[in-house]
Amino acid sequence: MKDKIYLFLYLVFVIILTLVHNLWFLSILCLGLILISIKKSPVLIKKSITSVILFNGVITIAYIIYAQIYGKDWVYYVSLLNIRVFALTYLTFLFVEYANLFKAFSFSKTLLYLLTLSYTQILIVRRQFVEFKHALTSRIITRPERQQMYNFIHSVFYFFLSKTMKNTKDISDAMKSRGFFID
Repeated sequence: MKDKIYLFLYLVFVIILTLVHNLWFLSILCLGLILISIKKSPVLIKKSITSVILFNGVITIAYIIYAQIYGKDWVYYVSLLNIRVFALTYLTFLFVEYANLFKAFSFSKTLLYLLTLSYTQILIVRRQFVEFKHALTSRIITRPERQQMYNFIHSVFYFFLSKTMKNTKDISDAMKSRGFFID
């Protein structure tokens, strides 16, 4: 029951964070989220900032360049965007930290089934990536050169892309055969 309440609160906060366009209110809400999880906040802040930089950095830089070219004000919009994304990311990490996803989605067999499929795929990809890293380190005595790293990243990326495409088709076909998609 506790996990379902966490899920409900998570969804309410996602809606609030999405609908509010006031920079100060979002900043206060961010601070409140950090205070709620005071023990785990350093780890969650680090994970959230890393995610925001990785996934939002390109958008931020592109918008700043666009705004500079066309002479538009960008500071408020970029700040609002990044604080909102940070708050949503932090909230998601906080939810995953405290709630058991399987118990939270146990009210729906379909959602629980989809969560199980997704979680299984995540575990498989994580295990395979670790195996790729171990294979690289076991075959090279010294630190890998730049070209070796590029070849490694290219091979791993191609492997995961083709495997994901195949798995997606297989899972989609399996779900169709079990009646998940009503045409």
